[in-house]
Amino acid sequence: MTWRLKLGIYQMSNEKIEALELSLYEDYLEELEKKYYGGINKVLNEPWFTKTDAEMEAEAEKKVKEFMDRNS
Repeated sequence: MTWRLKLGIYQMSNEKIEALELSLYEDYLEELEKKYYGGINKVLNEPWFTKTDAEMEAEAEKKVKEFMDRNS
């Protein structure tokens, strides 16, 4: 197997891993938004959450890392 073929296989698998991580992150973030949904702000007419966006994003990132660590 040539080094170019090996590099191509590595890049393809790396792209798939990144796509999986992104998909997991989006799924976890959606799950967390449902979990921490606090209702509709009557003044702003927008949804509010019991955790900040940054807190939910950090928790989603942590869940992705834990999943990848468990399954690698």
